[in-house]
Amino acid sequence: MPSVTAIIVTYNRLNILKQNLTCVLGQNIVPNNVIIVDNGSNDGTVEFLESLKLENVSNIFLQNNIGFGGGLAEGMNKAIVDFDPDYFWLLDDDSFPENDLLEYLLNQSQIIGMDGVFGLSGYIHSNGIPKRPNKGVTNFTEVDFVLVDNALISKNVVKKAGVVSGEFFMMCEDYEFSLRARENGFPVFLLFPSEPLVKRMHLGSQSSSRTLIWRGYYHTRNHILILKKYYSTKKLLGYINRHSKIILHALIFGPYRFEKVKFRLLGIKDGLLDVKGKTLDPKRFN
Repeated sequence: MPSVTAIIVTYNRLNILKQNLTCVLGQNIVPNNVIIVDNGSNDGTVEFLESLKLENVSNIFLQNNIGFGGGLAEGMNKAIVDFDPDYFWLLDDDSFPENDLLEYLLNQSQIIGMDGVFGLSGYIHSNGIPKRPNKGVTNFTEVDFVLVDNALISKNVVKKAGVVSGEFFMMCEDYEFSLRARENGFPVFLLFPSEPLVKRMHLGSQSSSRTLIWRGYYHTRNHILILKKYYSTKKLLGYINRHSKIILHALIFGPYRFEKVKFRLLGIKDGLLDVKGKTLDPKRFN
């Protein structure tokens, strides 16, 4: 049986983390090791994690919130040094996998028989617009990118392409990692389980939430950073097509219209100026 290290990133969501950890440790095939990366929580998460006395669970306590991608990078680097696993299983704390999810991911990776990235949410690009492909005759298909939350990644992908990038703070680390994996010769697969194997809460993504303001900023900025790194005329035209529609929609519909547009335009400017990392504090929009 191949070895698996699960990496969970959390920040100030203790009760949700407890549910997530219960799901991860309750898998039919339990990960050999679990690394929990705390992004500087102050809600009792640190004390809870320090109280755990589980042989296969280790922690990383960061002083500051460096985002989902940054937390994954820290966890993956620790996994490489301490455990050298055959697979990395990446999770955000607000997703709750069913007991057979890891078993399913491993089985599918063996059926496919290739090193790669195996995800449950994936997309292909059509004129810059991400679209989820329909299921074909098989239970998997190659796509342009998958979300790394609950994705399984082969050891050789990480060896050659590196870990998930921490330079974006939030948003788009999935897309960039998939691009990097593919540029290094590894396929990215979207899997089609017969029934849902994970429940995601998607905290902060509600259409009426002010969190959409800062998420929009990072989404716009980080796509510019990725476009500069992996430039092609097709990607440029796709970016213009997609983001002009997003900005127009934000200007016309929903609450906080002018703030959404303002910070998306700021994201374009900062992306062009190569501004990276955490530049806009989400707490500002609570």
